[in-house]
Amino acid sequence: MRDRSVTPRWILSALGILGLVLAFTAVSSPVSVAQQAEASSQEPAKQSSTASDLPPLPLSPIEKAEKDGTALRISLKDLTKMALQNNLDIAIQDTNEQLSQQKILQAHGVYDPTFTATIGLNSQKSANTNLATASADQVGYNQTERQQWNFGFSQSVKTGGKFEASWNSSRSDNNQAFALFTPQYNGGLTGTFTQPLWRNFKIDSNRGQIKIVNLDLKTSDSQFKQKVTDTIASIQSQYWDLVSAIRDYDIKRKSVEFAQITLRDNTKKVEVGTLAPIEVTDARANVAGREVDLISSEERILSQENTLRALISNDRNAEIWSRVIVPTDSPEFLEYKVSLEDAINAALKNRPELEQRDLELRKLDINQQVTENSRKWQVDLQAQLGTTGVSGPQTIKNGIPTIRPELVGGIWNAYQTMFTEGFTSWQIALQLQIPLRNRTVDAQIAQHQINRRQQLMQRRNTEQSIQVDVRNAIQKLETSKKQVETAKVSRELSRERLDGEQKRFEAGLSQNYLVLQRQNELASAAYTELQALITYKKAIITLQKAMYTLLESSEFDIAKGSSNTVANLK
Repeated sequence: MRDRSVTPRWILSALGILGLVLAFTAVSSPVSVAQQAEASSQEPAKQSSTASDLPPLPLSPIEKAEKDGTALRISLKDLTKMALQNNLDIAIQDTNEQLSQQKILQAHGVYDPTFTATIGLNSQKSANTNLATASADQVGYNQTERQQWNFGFSQSVKTGGKFEASWNSSRSDNNQAFALFTPQYNGGLTGTFTQPLWRNFKIDSNRGQIKIVNLDLKTSDSQFKQKVTDTIASIQSQYWDLVSAIRDYDIKRKSVEFAQITLRDNTKKVEVGTLAPIEVTDARANVAGREVDLISSEERILSQENTLRALISNDRNAEIWSRVIVPTDSPEFLEYKVSLEDAINAALKNRPELEQRDLELRKLDINQQVTENSRKWQVDLQAQLGTTGVSGPQTIKNGIPTIRPELVGGIWNAYQTMFTEGFTSWQIALQLQIPLRNRTVDAQIAQHQINRRQQLMQRRNTEQSIQVDVRNAIQKLETSKKQVETAKVSRELSRERLDGEQKRFEAGLSQNYLVLQRQNELASAAYTELQALITYKKAIITLQKAMYTLLESSEFDIAKGSSNTVANLK
């Protein structure tokens, strides 16, 4: 009975061995499957190291230009010089300075001499009313025929005085009984000089206007420098925007390449059955989206180049419009250091706004001097010297000549007697005019004082605005520097995260959408770093503009005369 109830030992041993075999098979199968999946995922990863089997990426506008020979490689400094020579805004401002120079010439026109001439005939016939002037032929009327040719000269002088000279000549015929000369020739030379001794002695309206237009020229010069500085800042900012657009295109194209590699690898994994087909669809959609971004980036390059061309050339037929601008400067990080105190002091010393305010104050002071001058007593010294000459035919009465032989002759003899016979006259006089009350001038002076006080307050306001501009520029520079440092770290970490996510995906420990997300994050981080670098470059430009140290003397000389490069306009 005991032998029948006990299972034979060999049967138990066989069952134990069979159980061990089944258990080992159950454990080893998942491991082998995982090893096969890892091997299949590593194979595309090795293939992803080469892009020979990827669709060709499009050439950037810069690469196309380099290929067809239309590229214009140019540095920031050379581009600035080219723009200063041909920029229309600068040319327009340059013509304003030329206008101011012409106004100075116009203001000096009051001291230009004036020449006058009067040539005429005159006939006069009147009734006899006086025995002394009765006619010789007893016709009952007097008749006079007169011819004259007179010349004058006048000129104001810069002492406020005026010089006048006149040369008068005439020939007259009359029928008066007691006339000694018929015809009679007359000549006269008179010189008069008037000099103010109080009012209009140190300054008058003419000299005040000349001082004002000279200040206007300085204002135009200051405004011209300001316009050149603004243009340089705009040119350099646009230059870095073009650099940003070109670098952005490279980042977008690299992102497209990453998406193409992911699409290729996912396609192979679907073919071997280690990845779901939906992952290929996601990868294709990602490639399409990044290609759209690439096209937008190319459009930005072209638009930025057109903006730069407009700043560079004033001629639509210029060669620059058929060339592709290729910047040679790179936005590498070069730290710019300046203390806040030094920046504010430089700005307050150099800013054209303050210079223009000071010029306006000087103009107000000149106007006030001219107005106060009109309140003074007018005391003018006048000196006059003249000589006359006369001649005519000899008259015989009762057999006796009535005319001195020296006076007998024609007009030339009259001219001679002006200097030989001593028929001279002279005069020295003081003319005095005392204003008893002048409310108009008092009101004008009060207005000048109010305007000057307003101008001083506006100058103080301008100083405050300049300090705020400098402080904001310094703060922007410091913030941009921190953004560059942070963006660099973010881009490095994004690269590490993408590499790690790619390895996890190849090991079967991640999913496709996470890899695509990391790629997008890397592209975004690279663009953020690029923008931070460009922003830092622009922050330097803004600070230099705020301190008014952006304009170099050589660049100002180049900008001078830019209006001469503009073609004749119709």
